[in-house]
Amino acid sequence: MQSTVPATFKTSGAPVTPPAPPVDAWRSMTIGTMATAPIHELLTTLGVRLVEVDPGELAADGIVGYFSGRVGDAEIQIERSLPQADRESVVRDLLARIRPEEQTYTKRSLTGPRLRPAMVGGKPVHIECPSWCYLDHVAENEGFLVDVYHCGDTVSLMAPRMGGAAQPVLHARLNADSFGTDVAHQAPHVIVDDETEFAHMTPEQAREFASNLEAFAAQVRAMAEQAAGR
Repeated sequence: MQSTVPATFKTSGAPVTPPAPPVDAWRSMTIGTMATAPIHELLTTLGVRLVEVDPGELAADGIVGYFSGRVGDAEIQIERSLPQADRESVVRDLLARIRPEEQTYTKRSLTGPRLRPAMVGGKPVHIECPSWCYLDHVAENEGFLVDVYHCGDTVSLMAPRMGGAAQPVLHARLNADSFGTDVAHQAPHVIVDDETEFAHMTPEQAREFASNLEAFAAQVRAMAEQAAGR
């Protein structure tokens, strides 16, 4: 005899709450939930696959974790050799960035420089390369060692425009001309530019600039409130 008991009820007759769709579950999650819920539950609820790749596959590029996808259909990659003590923080950090929209994200190592292959004058060499540098020094194939530099990902300040799309007005990135002749630029520093003028800042100067931006943002916000008649 075929059972006619609804799938959402136990055989005892007690109702069973069906699992919420991944996007609905994600919307209902708090920061506390993301920080404390068991990892396996978060992965299942958000529809994320955890894939262990061969040792060195990510570390060769200074990466400890890689995320690709969206809520309901995503994949996180970590190396099989990643210490257990580090796994949870890496996976939680990647899960905290998940969105309904498709995206990719790499979590880079915070350790010091690592040896990376490079081509200089058409010859293979190995150089120290900071973990934040994304350049492929083999593909760059600089003519001389003094031309080899390190560059981090660029962040941009976007300005909305009336009647048009938002446009970038400022860019910032990490940089280091480790082998260059300008001693001041050899250490890691921050470059801010508007595509015309370039400002090289020490870490302390970059912090000061960030504080200036915060003050500027407060003034812009006050202007916006005045324009809105508040």
